[in-house]
Amino acid sequence: MNKNTHVNNARSQVVSNGGENSSKTINILDRVGFYRVKENIFAHTGLVLTIIVILIIFLCYGLYYYYYYFTPASNVSANSSYYGKNINTYEPLFQSQQNTITDCINVCLNDVTCDGITYNNETQMCEGTKNGQIRNETSIYSAWVKPISAKTTDIDITKSVLIGYTNGFRTVKGDTIRNPFMLGNFCYSFNIIINDFYKNFGVWRHIFHKGSDISAGTIMNYQSWENLVLDIPKQTIGVWLAPFNNNLRIAITTNAITNTSFGSYPHAFVQKCTDSATCYVTDSPSGKWTDTSRSSDGTNPKTNLSTFIEYFDHDLQNIPLNRYVNITINVRNRDVEIYINGKITKINQLEGTPIFDKSNLYVMNDKTVNCELNNLLFYPEALKIPDVNKIVSMTPGTAQ
Repeated sequence: MNKNTHVNNARSQVVSNGGENSSKTINILDRVGFYRVKENIFAHTGLVLTIIVILIIFLCYGLYYYYYYFTPASNVSANSSYYGKNINTYEPLFQSQQNTITDCINVCLNDVTCDGITYNNETQMCEGTKNGQIRNETSIYSAWVKPISAKTTDIDITKSVLIGYTNGFRTVKGDTIRNPFMLGNFCYSFNIIINDFYKNFGVWRHIFHKGSDISAGTIMNYQSWENLVLDIPKQTIGVWLAPFNNNLRIAITTNAITNTSFGSYPHAFVQKCTDSATCYVTDSPSGKWTDTSRSSDGTNPKTNLSTFIEYFDHDLQNIPLNRYVNITINVRNRDVEIYINGKITKINQLEGTPIFDKSNLYVMNDKTVNCELNNLLFYPEALKIPDVNKIVSMTPGTAQ
């Protein structure tokens, strides 16, 4: 008979006999069992230590893997540059001043078109490149190439990118932007981080618009929205930061048929005369000339195709500062859906149908706010919610 059997038999006997000393006896037996368990644990110390060592090895390997593949600065090449394969025709995706090479790398990580960067350690100039190659340089240059793990693989947006990254004035030629597959159906998406809200405080700050021709330095100080749209009437779309707060206005120029006949008459209460002495007003509510037939007065309405600029009441309120925000504007003919970080926040119906032509797209004119814009995308069709979520997931920090 083993030790366990003896202990269990003893426990049963004590309980059956009862008595005031029974509980003390049981405690003693429990203590005996505790020491037996403790003895068994120490007997397997070698196995426990082996398991702990294996876990530490796996943890170290995981940290090394994360550092090497997911920490941006781990792949920096000193004394190197990363420019286009054909240096004679090379143009950088972006050029911006960044305090450190890590800041430069983060810009490239947030630009889906960027494959790597060249950083000048003296001037702190950061240049992004697509399809480049590493070259030997002097000690003032460092290069970094985006690892495969950081590239987007679940969605191909190459043909949809208008601008990968910018913090200054840019122009995109209109003939490079595809026409919508169906009239009035398209989608814009972009990420914006507002760094200095007070730059050009008190006037409308230009983020981007496609339409009326402008060049750097030509936008005036507009406090009045009405004056702004008189000078820049064509915007499909336009995005502006309000003069005195961090609200974004989305503007869309549309065409609508006006002066059409809805009901009996093109205009109510039309004066009509049978002769110089006998005149009456059509659709009078009472009297001799009350029209009970609701028939037309015989005139043909003069319909017009009117172009005017629309925007959404109350705008997009309180855009967060100092962090990236994704905004997606989905247009379905006259219905417009606006998503912020993948969540639908506004649905509006336009009075007319959005116009679309081959006019240029202008980004961050001189009257703008201190901000950065990346992954400005255009789709020639309205997107579905899963596609919007995929776009949001491409830029770190925008998903909520």
